[in-house]
Amino acid sequence: MTNTIPVPAAGATPGGGGPGLPTPHPSSGIVLAGLATLATALFYDAPLGVALPAFLVLLFGGALLVNPPVGGMGRWATAAITLVAVLALLVDAVTPLSLLLAIPAIAACLLHLTGRWPAGLDGRVRSVGAMLVLGPWRLGRDSLASLEWGVNHLRRSAIVAAAARWVLPLGLGLIFCLLFITANPVLGLWVDRLPLAFLGDIDAGRIVFWMMALALLWPFVKVAGLAGHVPASALAGRDGGPDDPVLALLLSPATVVRALALFNALFALQSAMDVYYLWTGHDLPEGVTYAAYAHQGTYPLVLTALLAALFVLVALERPPVTGTVRRLIVAWIAQNILLVLSAMLRLAAYVAAYSLTGLRLAAFLWMALVAVGLGLILTRMTLGRSNRWLVGANLAATVALLYGAAWTNIPALIANYNVDHCREAAGGGPDLDWTYLGRLGPQAIPALDRYITLPLHSRADAGDVSGANVEALRRSLAQRFLTRHADWRSWTVRDQGLRDYLAAHPDGIDHEGQ
Repeated sequence: MTNTIPVPAAGATPGGGGPGLPTPHPSSGIVLAGLATLATALFYDAPLGVALPAFLVLLFGGALLVNPPVGGMGRWATAAITLVAVLALLVDAVTPLSLLLAIPAIAACLLHLTGRWPAGLDGRVRSVGAMLVLGPWRLGRDSLASLEWGVNHLRRSAIVAAAARWVLPLGLGLIFCLLFITANPVLGLWVDRLPLAFLGDIDAGRIVFWMMALALLWPFVKVAGLAGHVPASALAGRDGGPDDPVLALLLSPATVVRALALFNALFALQSAMDVYYLWTGHDLPEGVTYAAYAHQGTYPLVLTALLAALFVLVALERPPVTGTVRRLIVAWIAQNILLVLSAMLRLAAYVAAYSLTGLRLAAFLWMALVAVGLGLILTRMTLGRSNRWLVGANLAATVALLYGAAWTNIPALIANYNVDHCREAAGGGPDLDWTYLGRLGPQAIPALDRYITLPLHSRADAGDVSGANVEALRRSLAQRFLTRHADWRSWTVRDQGLRDYLAAHPDGIDHEGQ
């Protein structure tokens, strides 16, 4: 076991796969998919036993099919003895210790048989460690190399190239469809009527397990990819720059036009439904409530708008941006702004039904920022500014919003809104959650006092004889505030205003007005 790792030369292009990157071999993917599927069938949601050593034997054999062994009988004998020794441990009992011995031993045998066994103990330990720890992370890089290799070869086919230009529109369009179905219960109702019952049998956990198995098994299947380091020249042109062949195909002008046309059509459907049901107040289909329509779509629609904005920024950075592309982008951004405004209207309807909270107020502000950001994208296009200008403008808008929020007494704002719009005060809306007002802190005391003046029989706490009522909560908040802020070092303008209020209303009653 004295063979050293052969490192390809920096300029080597084995098989034409690019400098220093081996040409992808279809057998590697077939073996990997087969082993991952077998591992999922054997080990997902099942205890470990004799199936594990049997699988490791198949893994070892599959790895040797893809990575041809080198050397004579001595090397084979050493590997065979090692394998029998560690697999016997697993047959006896699968324990953390037996796994700790078996997995590195199998990795060492593969490196040894494929001629990638360095001289010296430290080099061998590093090689095994790199294979087991770093190897799974190579799957993404090697997959990208395979994709680039495939693009370079398949671009010669007009049919394949035309099909590839639909990958991004259809892929991202599917994501938008899923977001709209999640956000729109009417669309969800339509989908429920489709014959898609088989989707309920899909086990997401099994899919995740299979994908993890792909990564964990990859270093065993592709031992050759672990030989030495990849030279810097091998990564040239793979940073997503203008010459990247993958991006050149996926984000070609024709692809961008197709994508924008498809996305505009999808968003037009959602926008039309929002205008019909949300803005004009038409009756929803049977089985769909306004509360569900309002709340279900609030956050997915904002996420949709953010994803759309990201695509627009990427598309604008890849010239040429033709007049058709600009018009489609303007139409799409306008629809996204309407989408965000609809999301804000949904949230407003939900707040009217279930009261205002700090998180819902933060969501309002976040949506406003998203709408401003979309408007700034239009401004960037009109003025011919760069993405750096756009980032700066969005940062300025964010700072301005946060600065304004810092000057706002948010606990008092939320408390006053909830008291003004509760059922007891307004005759409609939700019952006041006065315990939540207590969690807002002492700044909610003036709003609680206004609630206390309401007729007792109409209040939500009227039937509570345990003493856990609004008056007791108010006294507790006032006492804690006055005790905590007795020290002059804790003085602030806002707290002084509350202190003056408590001096005039010690028990929640306006004595000056009596």
